[in-house]
Amino acid sequence: MLILRVVVALQLLAAGGSCVRPAMGSVLIWLGQAMAVLLCIGIATPVLALLYAGMALYCLLQHWSAAPMLLAMYGLIIANSVALALLGPGAYSLDAQLFGRRLIVVRSGAAAADDQPSDDDI
Repeated sequence: MLILRVVVALQLLAAGGSCVRPAMGSVLIWLGQAMAVLLCIGIATPVLALLYAGMALYCLLQHWSAAPMLLAMYGLIIANSVALALLGPGAYSLDAQLFGRRLIVVRSGAAAADDQPSDDDI
């Protein structure tokens, strides 16, 4: 998860303000750098990753007639950002230190059926 956070942050630094107007470019580049640092240390990872995926989707739609390599780059950025948002920050993040790690336990069918209330209990 740490590697995925760093990769998304590097993508954000590389392509952060590439599709905006010059007047907004410096603000978005500064915002992209701040988001990249926060992603690297793992603060609000799902929210930041979804914001970045939205920004990359906007850039993809703006450059729809551009070279295929540019479109593939934005597609990869969107895929990585959505994957990071769905997977969460991971164990080595500030979010895990502040809020604790979450463990999802998947039970087998028989064990899960024992925990369900029957129709007589309702």
